Amino acid sequence: MDTIVVNDTNVFIDLCSIDLLDDFFKLSQKIHTTDFIINELVKKEQRIKIEKFIETKNLTIKIHTSEELMEIVRFQQEQDNNVSIPDCSVWLYAQKNHYRLLTGDNKLRKSAIKSGATVSGILYVFDQLIEQGILSPKTAAEKLNLLRNINNRLPDKDIAERLKKWDKNEKS
Repeated sequence: MDTIVVNDTNVFIDLCSIDLLDDFFKLSQKIHTTDFIINELVKKEQRIKIEKFIETKNLTIKIHTSEELMEIVRFQQEQDNNVSIPDCSVWLYAQKNHYRLLTGDNKLRKSAIKSGATVSGILYVFDQLIEQGILSPKTAAEKLNLLRNINNRLPDKDIAERLKKWDKNEKS
């Protein structure tokens, strides 16, 4: 079973904004993140939704020791792209444990891939939701279009390909 380490607080925020957070936690993959990412969730309603999954142990939080914090700081200083400490916390955690890093941050994505990490974005989540029968292609298309209106940093070409594929699957 694949373990996904969620980076970007943005991933959680995006899933909350289109009401897919509950569905995300129905995936067969184990979901992890770090204390740094959780601390970036500042909106009360988002934090409450995420804390529900921590309490039910559906979301594993890596709590860093002071020694690990120093390791993250050193790791960040070795990078040539000014990636944040929270980003480095999940990148290093995913890399050390051979987990999939889930991020929408292009700078982090490129650096993590270059270092040999397995990296995916929010579209991977949509693919998994359909593949595992949690969402129909029609519902996924509706939610993805909704997300596209909220988050303009998503890859248009990849979205268009998926929407076309899902539409074709829905009709067959």
